[in-house]
Amino acid sequence: MSDESKDCPVCGETIKAVALKCRFCGEDLQAFAQKQEAAVEKELFSGRPAAIYTMNQWFLVVITLGIAYLVYWLRSLSTRYEITTQRIKITSGFFSPETEVIELYRVDDFDAHRPFGMRLLGYGVLCVRSSDKDEPIARLYGIRNVEGLYEQLRLCALRERDRRGVKVLAGA
Repeated sequence: MSDESKDCPVCGETIKAVALKCRFCGEDLQAFAQKQEAAVEKELFSGRPAAIYTMNQWFLVVITLGIAYLVYWLRSLSTRYEITTQRIKITSGFFSPETEVIELYRVDDFDAHRPFGMRLLGYGVLCVRSSDKDEPIARLYGIRNVEGLYEQLRLCALRERDRRGVKVLAGA
């Protein structure tokens, strides 16, 4: 095999290295590579929510001389978000943690909220509405750069629906 040729990833026949379509099987090589890449799950965000993400919480911490911070910190430690290109996983609890998984192809809508108190601190809330009967709405609090994550998730949800062949009916 030379620098001018390569193997087709679908049928294995030798084709030109610059080919966009295999002359043997007729596969569009760019579309095939995109499908292969979409099938691999990649991490978009992993971590815990911020312990204090609103100005009201800061005010309460000051008023209670730091006791409220301990409560917010423990609540933050008991929650973990893992967001990938295929699913959202929310784990909460210390002694008997519960995990909720939302598959992105089932997500109907995303909302990114940044009230004034959160915007001052650089945080936001991501609301996820899905077709899941048990938990139709999930709220992810204390996320930094919530708009960027919102855009990434929106595109990933569309790709996941396309990859799995899920069609959404308007008005359904």
